Amino acid sequence: KVTALRRMGMGIALAGVAWIFAGMLQLWIDAGDAVSIVWQMLPYVALTLGEVLVSATGLEFAYSQAPTAMKGTITSFWNLSVTIGNLWVLLSNVSIKSPGALAAIQSTGYSETACLMFFFAGFALVAAALFGLAARRYPL
Repeated sequence: KVTALRRMGMGIALAGVAWIFAGMLQLWIDAGDAVSIVWQMLPYVALTLGEVLVSATGLEFAYSQAPTAMKGTITSFWNLSVTIGNLWVLLSNVSIKSPGALAAIQSTGYSETACLMFFFAGFALVAAALFGLAARRYPL
């Protein structure tokens, strides 16, 4: 049965797949290959589908599960979680500029951008797996 939590887990996983697509495209670009705009649309489509599954479903789920007196508070916490996620992305982008991270990336032979894309992909896929495990225990 497709539940709201399963849709959200699928959305997080789709975001991870989008980052894999973006990383692969970056590897092609780094190699000097021309990349068609059609291929460049693929990560956007996957990320947009994932975003719809997570954002719309998650906000509706949080609102529907909250007691009447807490609906506004729960909605504000949903928005706060988006802010925290954006700050985490900012910190990730800044951290990759550290000398240790740059040395590790240079040792792989890949660009900073490609490594960051694959990092976000791995993080999203691990998050999807953990979310899926937690969602299985949620009483519906």
